[in-house]
Amino acid sequence: MNKTYHFEIPNIGCELYVSDEYGTIEECVHECKDLCREYGVDYDSPEVKLFLTDDFGETYEECTEEGELAG
Repeated sequence: MNKTYHFEIPNIGCELYVSDEYGTIEECVHECKDLCREYGVDYDSPEVKLFLTDDFGETYEECTEEGELAG
């Protein structure tokens, strides 16, 4: 199964920002941190979330910076 990652940041442009998909968790985290800095959003906020997506793009689960399922 091909896994991808994406992130979501609230309140960018007054709405939820949903990123493109990334092939590695490292790339996803890096881009998320950069965008948070750019828009003055606290990366450590519980509202900033990382997600693991299946290869059909239909099922996703919140995950940690290590790419493991959060919970």
